[in-house]
Amino acid sequence: MTTTKVSICNAALSMIGDSSISSFDEDTARAERCRSIYDQQRKAVLRDHPWSCAKRRTILAPISTHPSFGFTHAFRLPADYLRIVSANMEQYEIENRHILANTNQINLEYIFDNDNEETWDSMLVEAMSLKMASRLCKPLTGSDAAGQSALDEYERLIRKARNVNAQERPSENMVYAESSYIGSRY
Repeated sequence: MTTTKVSICNAALSMIGDSSISSFDEDTARAERCRSIYDQQRKAVLRDHPWSCAKRRTILAPISTHPSFGFTHAFRLPADYLRIVSANMEQYEIENRHILANTNQINLEYIFDNDNEETWDSMLVEAMSLKMASRLCKPLTGSDAAGQSALDEYERLIRKARNVNAQERPSENMVYAESSYIGSRY
């Protein structure tokens, strides 16, 4: 089965006990509500975790205008930028869709606004369905019980995604300080 906006919304609607939709364009309250909140919720879910299926790398060069103080250069963030993963430096600040830093180049790893659901990880699809269910429940059913339940499950899923993410990345190499105890026995 292909993953689409509609299939994600239908999973969310099913979670709250509501009927499914056939398209975002249909003239129903459910479709209108899904259509009106989907993009905002997608961006929020993508910002909540560094999903590997929404990760990009780019090299940024400074723009010609400089910050008034504090940093020597400003770098324009990519248009599809949602969240920083790494700037490969310790001191920087994000301000008004720019990264301010004291360097001539930034090797940026970031989460982009991935709106191609077909490329999403299964955990991201589930997270989006849960987030949509939490937002659709009260307006469509009048009750918030299933919505709160979906939100609680969403929070658990994000924690689980962090654990999975940690397993999929190699661990950092530990550097031990020189010590007379290293290599000695009892």
